[in-house]
Amino acid sequence: MIDLHVHTIHSDGQLEIEQILKRAKNMGIDVISFCDHNVVGAYEELSNLNLKNYGIQIITGIEFDFVHKGKDFHMLGYNFDWRKLNKSSLINKKKPNEIMEEERKHLNFLKEVCKTQHIVIDEDLDIKSPNDKASTVLKYHMMKFEENSKILDEMLGKKREKSFARGFVNNPKSPFFIDSTIGLPTAKEVADLIHNCSGMVFLAHPFDYKDIDHKQYIQEIYDLGILDGIEGIHTRHTLEQIEYIKEFCKKNNLKISGGSDFHRDGKQKLGYGVNGTFEISEKFLLKNII
Repeated sequence: MIDLHVHTIHSDGQLEIEQILKRAKNMGIDVISFCDHNVVGAYEELSNLNLKNYGIQIITGIEFDFVHKGKDFHMLGYNFDWRKLNKSSLINKKKPNEIMEEERKHLNFLKEVCKTQHIVIDEDLDIKSPNDKASTVLKYHMMKFEENSKILDEMLGKKREKSFARGFVNNPKSPFFIDSTIGLPTAKEVADLIHNCSGMVFLAHPFDYKDIDHKQYIQEIYDLGILDGIEGIHTRHTLEQIEYIKEFCKKNNLKISGGSDFHRDGKQKLGYGVNGTFEISEKFLLKNII
């Protein structure tokens, strides 16, 4: 098994690196890539750990935000020189207290919107750690109140599988919208940085966005001439979408990656895509990355 898209406490993941490595070893995962958002702190930590006991190959990874047509999208980088990448201005160098204060402002805005939408929340709900994302904190908090069941059925589905961040916080048509594109680099700027650090550029989970023509989006980014590959298997990709990406990559001589996009238990399953039902073990994924 492999998982080439995993988040840690260095961005918005809920588990520490060694917790993930122990679980990966027990699950039989042979190759893993930590792809935290706009930071490489995981690799700074890994450089000081004894990894021999895990027997897992680690591929350097990162997930960058970029702006395209006024919206926030994600790009994955693999196999780069992380020390060189870490010197870039595109790496998030904010201190933990600065990160928390920024997310606290976002959360306070979202809490005010909840009042207008008649959603029950605790007034003292707060950001408690640097890897807390306001959208995630609020989603799981709203789910604690039975009074919110009806509106959350409509918003997030009865199994709460829909993304609150993608569907609402990042949606300009939603009252919860927060513009996250301010100051973001372009796709080309991100790709140039990764390539200059000897890495490969992959379009992250292209079907995991709301209110866009996904196939057109894939074509537009491909036409920029910056891609080495596309993330195929993903938690929120369907088998049909994975097949489309496979054919697109085959036609255009692109590589394919696959990852769970693991952040927390109950949201994604390490080593699996398609809502935790599809084991990421296809050999062509591994061969195309390394």
